[in-house]
Amino acid sequence: MATRRATVVVGIATWLLFVGVEPGSTGQSSSPTLAFVNGTGGLSLTESGLVQRPLVGTRSVGVFAWSPDGTCIAYAATSGALRIVDADDSGQRTLLEKAPLGDFAWSPDGRWLAYTGVGGTSIQIYVISAEGGKPRPLVRSVPSSVLPTWSSRGQIAFTSARSDRAHLYSVSAGGGRPRILVRRAADSFPAWSPDGRLLLFQRGECVRRSCGTALSVVRADGSKLRRLVFLPNHPIGDLDATWSPDGMRIAFQRPKSTRFGREIVVVRVDGSGLRVVTKGVYDATSPAWSPDGRTIAYGSEKSIYLVNADGSRKRRFVDLGGRPAWRPVP
Repeated sequence: MATRRATVVVGIATWLLFVGVEPGSTGQSSSPTLAFVNGTGGLSLTESGLVQRPLVGTRSVGVFAWSPDGTCIAYAATSGALRIVDADDSGQRTLLEKAPLGDFAWSPDGRWLAYTGVGGTSIQIYVISAEGGKPRPLVRSVPSSVLPTWSSRGQIAFTSARSDRAHLYSVSAGGGRPRILVRRAADSFPAWSPDGRLLLFQRGECVRRSCGTALSVVRADGSKLRRLVFLPNHPIGDLDATWSPDGMRIAFQRPKSTRFGREIVVVRVDGSGLRVVTKGVYDATSPAWSPDGRTIAYGSEKSIYLVNADGSRKRRFVDLGGRPAWRPVP
């Protein structure tokens, strides 16, 4: 009897470790929640990886993002509609039938969203209430403004993507005169650090006769620009770089040296300590930091895996899922 009980205890402990819950913990609401695009193209949530809860009515999900307080998710459908669904699946509402061209961004207080849309014959950034209503243009003086990112300090950075050049701008979320942060022919895909002090972006440049993409950071005032990583012969826009919650590290995807598949890499914000965390994985994409910064979720061959931030303990988490995003901890 004692042997059988010990076997059961060991089996339970093994299962808890597999799903990411430490033995002795409850595995209840304290567990982090992962949102992902499921096999039917809708959104699902999970804490254990085994028990999954589809958000009913979500479908054809393109880009999506948690609200800062973790109570709901905004997503752009492949049809072009911008919608918000509650995390408890109590309701879904459509903000716009035709909305984002590319990414969008929540305000830090969760009351607004910034997105790229078409107004007449021009492409520009708009701001709309999370409750719905009429959107307002953020800037009119900068043509072809795209890819907004909203800082915790109330600034919105974006790219002016004209045919001859792409500059990075910053403007107060309340409006006003935008200013150029980085003036270069090919700078784009900005992302603010959690504290709003640094802006991460991708830059097309040439180093020692080799052209490619550099992952770089600059201060919020446009000073102290520095290159973190240079990827020769790599097109701009395919890094999917994301900040760790403490703002000290950055995870991104890059082609493997074999030219077949991609890998997830972590680098410190000063450019040191570059480490591949998905060694032995054929193709790894869409890195997402857990709220405590200890774990990275990523997509690989139609499944979602977890790996410790130091590259240890890789494990499958979700079958038939992709594009993971952890629920934020307010």
